[in-house]
Amino acid sequence: MENKVPQKLRSIRKAYELVKESDPETAITLHTLRQWCKQGKIKCLYIGNKTLVFIDSLMNYLSNGIEGEIR
Repeated sequence: MENKVPQKLRSIRKAYELVKESDPETAITLHTLRQWCKQGKIKCLYIGNKTLVFIDSLMNYLSNGIEGEIR
């Protein structure tokens, strides 16, 4: 059996705090993170009414994914 390193899961609020910590001047909001989850732009796990964000997916999207969407 292969041992996989577990991915970091955080609540939307904690994920937002991580983004804010790395860039205090960010324009990203909690609402934006919720929309990205609903739109499938970042990987999320839904448990009841709680949404958990895969941090690696969020950071990857912030560093790579947004560039293709700039208009």
